[in-house]
Amino acid sequence: METNRRGGARPRKANWKHFYELEAKLKEVIDGVNYSVSAVIVEGKRDEEALRSAGLRSTVVQFSCSGLPLFAFVEELVAEYKGRSVLVLLDFDSEGDGLAERISQELEEGGVRVQRRIRLDIAKMLIREGILRIEEIGTLRRRASL
Repeated sequence: METNRRGGARPRKANWKHFYELEAKLKEVIDGVNYSVSAVIVEGKRDEEALRSAGLRSTVVQFSCSGLPLFAFVEELVAEYKGRSVLVLLDFDSEGDGLAERISQELEEGGVRVQRRIRLDIAKMLIREGILRIEEIGTLRRRASL
């Protein structure tokens, strides 16, 4: 796959129908998230807004708005969600991937079930289109309506 100037994946050229179908598939995955996880962990407010506009109804926990260091943030999540399922849905760049892996591992060590497969499925869909940040999910809707 080609890369753009910022090192991200260059989006494939496709018609509106492709993006409409992709948006429908993403909505289907998000509908599944609504029924299968207790919370979705994101980086910030714009990520939550993008997911809400895509149909997410599950509880969302924002890391950047917590004001906590990572270890304290994870401890609070473990206390709240031990024995339950969560989705760690941070950006798909190297920083986001690294942070998602660290949070996921620490949550699993604390007894929280992390839905890694869902993150991978969403990543595959979005990275192929050059979308590396969760907040950019709305671009699918704009591309589909062109």
